[in-house]
Amino acid sequence: MRHLTSIVAPALAAVALLSGGAALAHAKLVVATPAADASASNVRTVTLTFSESPVEKLSGVEIVMTAMPGMAKHAPMPVKGIKTALGSDGKTLVVNLPRTLPAGSYGLTWHVVTGDTHRSEGGYAFSVK
Repeated sequence: MRHLTSIVAPALAAVALLSGGAALAHAKLVVATPAADASASNVRTVTLTFSESPVEKLSGVEIVMTAMPGMAKHAPMPVKGIKTALGSDGKTLVVNLPRTLPAGSYGLTWHVVTGDTHRSEGGYAFSVK
């Protein structure tokens, strides 16, 4: 019986570790356009590709203009009219903007919920020239 316990206990521990790791999985941002800290021009669409497929209706993006050239005390202004859609690959969130972003600095925050109901969130900054 002692021999059986020495075989079963490590096997059960391995199963617990493996199943626990899967339960803690969260989507990660893999690629973004424009990228973090990038300077872009003619930005009308933003794409965010994740490591897991987001649920479109439970995921979203907020973009805020944080600075405008020539206006030192510019208050943050949320970009309104953003529409998101899931790309054909099932892992890319396509952010359609109502118009081309004017020159300035922007902060982008995102949140996604995956099929296993885990929520992930993050953000980054970029600028438009």
